[in-house]
Amino acid sequence: MKDLSQISEQELEQLLAQKREASRLLKEKQRQDYEDLKNQTITELCQGAIEYSEALKVFKVKSFESMQALYAMLQEYSKRHTDGKGNFTIEYNNFKIRYKRQGKVTFDERSHQAEKHIIDFVNSKFDNDPDTRDLIMSLLERKKGELEINLVQKLYSMEDRFDNENWKLGISLLKESYSYSHSKDYIGFEFRNANNAWETINLQFSSI
Repeated sequence: MKDLSQISEQELEQLLAQKREASRLLKEKQRQDYEDLKNQTITELCQGAIEYSEALKVFKVKSFESMQALYAMLQEYSKRHTDGKGNFTIEYNNFKIRYKRQGKVTFDERSHQAEKHIIDFVNSKFDNDPDTRDLIMSLLERKKGELEINLVQKLYSMEDRFDNENWKLGISLLKESYSYSHSKDYIGFEFRNANNAWETINLQFSSI
């Protein structure tokens, strides 16, 4: 190391200039390294995000088509009436899928005429059996003026049990009065973790 007392003012200026230049070059390199890494990170992550988003879109379409086909087959072989939201859950080994249709079930003015026919039948058929009469009548219970589809479907299941004109006509009118305003479908995936508890597989289908 040189003795500063032996260095001329010109040499000292040169040394300081060299130090400033070295510092500038280091800062410039750090800036360039940061910008290179930033640009590389943004490009790689965004390209990856686009690829995953596109793959998720394809998987979403496949998921809904598969679940809808499965539900159609379930309805066909179970002979279940098509009325209803169509919500169901399937499970196999350590996996579970929930399918949910969101919308609004309504019964139009024909449902009131259907009720009258069913009530006429129930009152005549079960005049001496108040328990059965009350049970069937409970399936026509309305909440906020609307029939409950789950209860009505229980009536559907008994359609062929009674050979009575009022009963048959009432069930038929109920089916005709039914409508479902569909808004959106949802699918949820789960797996059984090491603690034997169901854990959600987080896929944000709703935003795609």
